[in-house]
Amino acid sequence: MNVRSLRFRLAAWYFCTVAAICSSAAGGYWLAIRTSLNHALDQGLRYRLMGLRHFLEDIDPDGKQISSRLNAISQLGELFQVFDANGVLIAQSSGLERHGVPRRPPRELGFEIRYETGGTEGFELRLAWQRVKIGGQTLILGVADPQRKYEGVLATFTSVLLLSTPFILAVAIVCGLWLGRRALTPVARITEDARAITESNLSARLAVPDSNDELQQLSKTLNEMLDRIEESFTRTKQFTADASHELRAPMTLIYTAAQFSLRRERSREELADGMQKILRESRRTTALVDDLLLLARGDAGRELAELELMDAEPLLRDLAEQATTMGAAKSIHVGLQLGAEALPVRANEAKLRRLILILVDNALKYTSSGGGVKIGGYSDAAEVAISVADTGAGISPDDLPHIFERFWRADKVRSREAGGTGLGLAIAKQIADQHGARLGVESELGHGSVFTIRLPKAAG
Repeated sequence: MNVRSLRFRLAAWYFCTVAAICSSAAGGYWLAIRTSLNHALDQGLRYRLMGLRHFLEDIDPDGKQISSRLNAISQLGELFQVFDANGVLIAQSSGLERHGVPRRPPRELGFEIRYETGGTEGFELRLAWQRVKIGGQTLILGVADPQRKYEGVLATFTSVLLLSTPFILAVAIVCGLWLGRRALTPVARITEDARAITESNLSARLAVPDSNDELQQLSKTLNEMLDRIEESFTRTKQFTADASHELRAPMTLIYTAAQFSLRRERSREELADGMQKILRESRRTTALVDDLLLLARGDAGRELAELELMDAEPLLRDLAEQATTMGAAKSIHVGLQLGAEALPVRANEAKLRRLILILVDNALKYTSSGGGVKIGGYSDAAEVAISVADTGAGISPDDLPHIFERFWRADKVRSREAGGTGLGLAIAKQIADQHGARLGVESELGHGSVFTIRLPKAAG
């Protein structure tokens, strides 16, 4: 058996727990029995001491008469000693005399009963002493009882404990191993099911036991983790396929243009045209690779934004002027609408500029000639909102949940003919997340879209 296995450790802990409980219980029982036996012994001595006192009260308190009368009960096996007030022995039972028990009372004895242990080696006694007054005479009375009277009971009980303990511990080991195996059987089943899940069957899930316990919760948690892994794996596969597809087109064009130019002698104009095609596709490929690297660094947590306190109003004014220049070619009117309040935020100006510029570029790209784009900024007690609205084609309700996915395209939202890498909104979403902002969109097909960035308002 593997001593590092959880089953072995559970059995070991169970054994140690049972052993500790048994040891504590056995010690407690042994002390309780011993205390009870000693209490019973003391109670017996107390009653015998009272009987001796009553016996002496019925006779004339003369020393010789006391001695002769007590000799009679000494023959009955009673163990006692009687002293006068000065500690001089008056009478002693033959049993104590035969075993050489010391003839002296305890010092500073009062009228309360005192219990003590005494006797000689091999004849241990439990004694009870009391100073009493009988007929105007002060006497010291002592009675004794052999401690071995109850030692047999205690020894028998101790033997039972010593003999039963190994058996109980052996049962504890067997039960611990059985309980460990039974408790970990569902875990073993979960392990087997999890081991059977590979990249080829990521849709498989663990069986969830209807036990309403931690194992059920573990199975549910693992299934939820598998859902996230499958979603991430699927998204990664799709991303890889889309990236390969996006890169294949410009690389094919570059290869074709170069091959066409080298196939035979070309005029200067033909070679220049071929070089222009290669340059255009190289730029597009470079932009695509840069965007992919930017997203990859963001996913790895290495693309962090250093945030500083800034006012977003000058940035919006600058971007509105830039958008006006960009929209002039398509006769698109660009407007700027700002509230009366300042727009204090904690942001990285370069990244925030790129985020807003992506939204403005998309708005201009998908707005028809003669349409309009409006950049807005306002704030309330908690947030600063920056919006980019257009009068373009709009987005269908079925497409809205997907527009921030990488390389996702819809005919009226993103098309390759419109240019760009197809990663703009994914980059915008990543930048918004780095700023702790929320990026949302409202759109109606055929009536335009409104993208809104909501950033936490900065103090000051």
